Amino acid sequence: MPTGSIRIYASVAGQAAPLSGVQVAVLDESGVAVARLTTDEAGAAEAAALAAPDAAYSLRESNTNVRPYAVYRLRAEAAGWQSQLVDGVQVFDGQQTVARLEFLPGGGDGDALPAREAAPRTTTIPPHVLFAGGGGSGPAPEERLPGKVLSEVVVPRKITVHLGRPAASASNVTVSFQSYIANVASSEVYPTWVSHAVSAAPYPAGPAGAARRQSLRGRQAPRAFRAR
Repeated sequence: MPTGSIRIYASVAGQAAPLSGVQVAVLDESGVAVARLTTDEAGAAEAAALAAPDAAYSLRESNTNVRPYAVYRLRAEAAGWQSQLVDGVQVFDGQQTVARLEFLPGGGDGDALPAREAAPRTTTIPPHVLFAGGGGSGPAPEERLPGKVLSEVVVPRKITVHLGRPAASASNVTVSFQSYIANVASSEVYPTWVSHAVSAAPYPAGPAGAARRQSLRGRQAPRAFRAR
């Protein structure tokens, strides 16, 4: 049976320090716990051999009916810290999904948060845009926008991301460029694709970007490319 895994890293908010002793339950879509873990001194734990659909479903362009990944829920608890629920964690055949959990104080000690704040912190991961549809950033611009072309590649330290389509009323968040590549750009492709697809992910949604992505579909990725 095809399987994947979830690698969990627990830390104090802001990744200030790893958090050991966190109890993590991994539940399938029917609510059955398929793994129970405890984070080590590095705040890490791994749920291996989690059932997932065959990778072939994510490599077949004609597949629009079979979801090419399994979905799991993480329930994480630690004494003195606000518990967490993470829904919609995607696991692909042969791939490792990384889940980073950041904890706030609360839940049972003298410095606990108020009851309304100590309730479990819930994060819901939406369906992958390639399967759910509606992905992309909108049509390509009709006119070339004013700007300066740099003579060399400059990698920014931070980048601002609009949480929606260009014209949508949505929040803007600023994240590190590393986090953007790991969590935003990579979410536009399946982790089972060829590694060159990573370079296509940040392409615009216009004809050039679409053509580039299309040329990469149907090829298998090396194991080194990981879902984030």
